[in-house]
Amino acid sequence: MRTHSYCWTTICCAAALLALGSFVGPEPAHAQFGIGGINLGGIRLNLNGLGGGGSRHSGSSHNKGGDDSNSGNSSSNSSSNNSRNDRVLASIGAPPSSVQTSVLKSVVSSGLLGVVGSTQDLTKVGQTFSKDDDRDWTGRIQRIVDRFKREQDKRITTPGDVTEHAIEQSLEAAFKKAKLDTFESFLGENWSAERLRVRILDRVAADLPHLFDGNNRGNAPMQDLDNLIQRAAESIYRRIFEVSELLAANRSSTLFGQRLYQTHGGLVDDQLRELADGMIIKASNAAIGKFEGAMRRDDNGFALRYRAQRIVFDCLSENVERITSSDSGIATVGEIKQKIEATATTECASWLENQFGTQARGLNPQVPMPLRVIWSASGPKDDPSMYSRARGTF
Repeated sequence: MRTHSYCWTTICCAAALLALGSFVGPEPAHAQFGIGGINLGGIRLNLNGLGGGGSRHSGSSHNKGGDDSNSGNSSSNSSSNNSRNDRVLASIGAPPSSVQTSVLKSVVSSGLLGVVGSTQDLTKVGQTFSKDDDRDWTGRIQRIVDRFKREQDKRITTPGDVTEHAIEQSLEAAFKKAKLDTFESFLGENWSAERLRVRILDRVAADLPHLFDGNNRGNAPMQDLDNLIQRAAESIYRRIFEVSELLAANRSSTLFGQRLYQTHGGLVDDQLRELADGMIIKASNAAIGKFEGAMRRDDNGFALRYRAQRIVFDCLSENVERITSSDSGIATVGEIKQKIEATATTECASWLENQFGTQARGLNPQVPMPLRVIWSASGPKDDPSMYSRARGTF
């Protein structure tokens, strides 16, 4: 009887201990006191797995069952912590709208993402680009002055006469002497004075190292820099003149195609569409041949050649109805080709002669013209009513 009572007492104590373990969180106890289990009458009870759905294991702590228990506890604790962190983050909510707006403003879309087959460096994707820097010509001047100071400090020379004010005066004089102010009047073509000055100074910065070569020990005078600025302004003028005429020639070529469709519509077949560009380019080359020698000798020879093409294309557009007409209706591709060549060498050649003329030393002086100008038999016409026919396309 006494033995039976002793067994019941032992079982009750064990049940009480088990119940007590179910109310005590295993993580704080394990972390603070390192309790791994309790020995009860030679039986080890592992309390690490009690509570929170953990499993119970008996036996020594170094057996395989103990390893599995530790692994299960670690996974359970990690899952519990992640769940708790998610609830905390959800309770915090989204950042304020001002913070979101500032982050969105810092994101810049790069043109590299939309270029198929681009060979540009993909590391530039996401880089911030500022358009204001394209107009910051005063910043360019400061960089040039700083470069002179670094050369003087490096070569231990006395300060020269290169200053911001001197560079500004030289830039203004070179700008007017090169007639770059002509492009400022071309409204809508983005040739602003600020951008043109930046182009000049960028060219100067590229050629600046040559001023410090030789025996001057880096002490380049303002006179040398002034000459460099003047040459850079003249170079920029020739380059912009050439680009402007190239764009105008492309527009005149497109205008011929538009006039062709406007005149004959659906009668223009696939063969004519494929050959039209080649026809007018070949015809323009034949008409320009008379002036090729003089154009090669001119400083703006490339720009003048594009201008001559522009004149021929406008001439052909003006005569497109006569070129494509025939007694039987619309002319065949062969007839159109012959009429284009004949018109270019007769009618359009007279337009070229009227514009360029011939002098003992070359061509008549030419000045830049806006893209909106269209040529006629008497010369360039800046008439909005004439240009309105092509405004829908360009």
